[in-house]
Amino acid sequence: MRVYGILATGLGAVLLMAASACASTVPGDGRVAVGERAGSERPADTTRPTEGTDPSRTGAPTDDGTGTLECPGPSVSPAGAPYCYTAPTGLPEVELGDPTAGHEGSFRTSYGFGPTDHIDVQAYVVGIDTDELADAEIIAELDEVILELERGGFDFDEEPASLLIDGARGFAYRGTSTDRSQAIVANFVFRGLNEVQINCASIDRADVIDAACLDVLGSLQIVS
Repeated sequence: MRVYGILATGLGAVLLMAASACASTVPGDGRVAVGERAGSERPADTTRPTEGTDPSRTGAPTDDGTGTLECPGPSVSPAGAPYCYTAPTGLPEVELGDPTAGHEGSFRTSYGFGPTDHIDVQAYVVGIDTDELADAEIIAELDEVILELERGGFDFDEEPASLLIDGARGFAYRGTSTDRSQAIVANFVFRGLNEVQINCASIDRADVIDAACLDVLGSLQIVS
């Protein structure tokens, strides 16, 4: 089972970010990201072919002026993306097939062993400043997202675990595919107008994917 990253459309007018660019390694000064996970989760799933890594790219990416990424190098970040993170050790970049649920994001990067076991990161622009919303408001919108994913073949816990990622608010939904073969967690992280979704999924390599997902979340930086 595979699910695309998907935006809570009720948060306002949804504008998908520019088409995906190549993933790249970028140097940085090494700002420590806050990767505090509340609760005990086992990671989720997604899709869409990733472009190959281009180690020749060296510029640290920035957003439209409201923030700057300071990524410990080498880090993974498509050119112009609002996020960066340390590539999970031992996991190759992968291309994932068509989704069974959800909508495609932008600036997509995926690592793992294929559709069954992987980590997938996508970005979205939300049409409202999420920093001004209460947790309950964001969760109410995410409830609609989770319902759509469940219609695509997944079961999720009703209540998310709270996350603090690089000082930004996040929410993690633990679940499984409806046939109970695949464990999933969909992690949604919000800062300003940007949302980054980190989906982790596992069937055969749960220990590897779980550890790598924690590393990605712990190193993730996101700008507004």
